[in-house]
Amino acid sequence: MNKVILNSAIQEFITNHLHSNIHELILKGSPFEGLDIKELIEQIEAKKKCVLKLKTWFETPGIFYPNKLNIEQTSSETAAKIKSGFMQGESIVDLTGGFGVDSYYFSKQFKSVVHCEMNPKLAEIAAYNFEVLKAKNITTHSKDGIEFLKSCSDTFDWIYIDPSRRDAQKNKKFLIEDCSPNVIIHQDLFFKHSKNILIKMSPMLDISVGLKTLKNVKNIYVVAVKNEVKELLFHQEQSFEGMATIHTLNSHPNGDEYFSFEIIEEETAVASYNTPKRYLYEPNAAVMKSGAFQLISEQFKLDKLDLHTHLYSSSEKITDFPGKIYAISNFHPYQKKPLKKMIGGLKANVKTRNFSEKTETLKTLFKLNDGGDLYLFFTTSKDKKLVIECRLGFF
Repeated sequence: MNKVILNSAIQEFITNHLHSNIHELILKGSPFEGLDIKELIEQIEAKKKCVLKLKTWFETPGIFYPNKLNIEQTSSETAAKIKSGFMQGESIVDLTGGFGVDSYYFSKQFKSVVHCEMNPKLAEIAAYNFEVLKAKNITTHSKDGIEFLKSCSDTFDWIYIDPSRRDAQKNKKFLIEDCSPNVIIHQDLFFKHSKNILIKMSPMLDISVGLKTLKNVKNIYVVAVKNEVKELLFHQEQSFEGMATIHTLNSHPNGDEYFSFEIIEEETAVASYNTPKRYLYEPNAAVMKSGAFQLISEQFKLDKLDLHTHLYSSSEKITDFPGKIYAISNFHPYQKKPLKKMIGGLKANVKTRNFSEKTETLKTLFKLNDGGDLYLFFTTSKDKKLVIECRLGFF
């Protein structure tokens, strides 16, 4: 960690060149003595990636940044803040601390936080930034988290793990056993040091696979930010033997959407089916990931368009639905010639749900232009292909 970077003139240079041409800067070389141009570029590129993702870090003077890949792999500030709200207590150990975003937010919920990071350089940077951010209740260990647990006799209220989903060649991994650490083989070690474990999995992981692989799963959290699933979290409680509850949260500027259910509720739910009525309902990404397809119909008294079409409809508007609500103006059988006359050349937002043709193919076929307030859903209802015309927020 080259602390020359923290010089005020260098910090000003970094801020002033966030939008400069990197290749031109490299060719010019470093204008500062004792600072290599590569180190300078690393700070510029990493800080630039924090503009939206890590606003607190970006806006705090004197932050030292790691390689931009570390920023890409860390939790977003929004997701870390949400996640920290799922836990509370006296102590927590973050076994895969990285840049320290999660640990920083854990420090607001716990009296003491242990941050483990096996990369010495990254551990040093995180520890320095904790001081800058005035997070005085975090202790950093430059050590592999698993080895830390094996060598320590302490117990914690919570253990948090975010296994690396990249191998030594930086290739992405999705299977639990391929990630590092392999949490499957270390479950007994975790429970030796805490009654509560929170594990972050790939958003691509099938929830049922996690349930089969991990024991004592009490809660599953599906966290979406602006309708994109960012985190899939499994909470294991040592003494828990029941059926897990799935909690979904979609965070966006207009307000957060919550939907929770016990897995048995989805397994026993009975959906009703019908063709489109006055309103169309599109579940948010977190609900879609949770798999609550039958329960949404039963609980909100909505008709599902088809067994494999996860769109819903009703005659009366349901206001507390966890997703988007559209007002339907019309729907048509999917017949190409008549449709070309009705919708050909329109400006519309095209979506497909349980439909054989892809979005781009349909745009080309019907000469549709992106944009506007019209939405066209190409979908299937009661085994028949349909095109639904609707608008978002027009009631």
